[in-house]
Amino acid sequence: MHAHPRTRTHPTAIRTGYWFEALCHADAYDRPPDLLYRVMLDTPEHAVRLIRLQIRTTHPFALTPDEVARALAWADGGGRIQALAALHRGEPAGFSIALRDGTRPEWRVRPVRTVVLTPNRCPRQAS
Repeated sequence: MHAHPRTRTHPTAIRTGYWFEALCHADAYDRPPDLLYRVMLDTPEHAVRLIRLQIRTTHPFALTPDEVARALAWADGGGRIQALAALHRGEPAGFSIALRDGTRPEWRVRPVRTVVLTPNRCPRQAS
């Protein structure tokens, strides 16, 4: 009896995901930014919702009154709508603010195409 290697096929699909990054720039002319958080999300809505959540949980004493107003205007108004529209068009979107101490948190989202491999479930064959 000869052993025959089985070729396994995996169904594939290409889908669009949304690569989310939260960064912190210590200085505009300093080293590369620190990565605070990174995740792949399924929809533009999830990405913008995460930016809004993180903007709203930024400590209010760390922001100047002008930056608080700008951040809330983005989160509740035109900025989030423009970000959703850009992501639906396949373009990147993001937002950044300046803290009182000069550091700059930044949120970036970009659409990416990913390949999804699904294992093909085959019943065992009797020998």
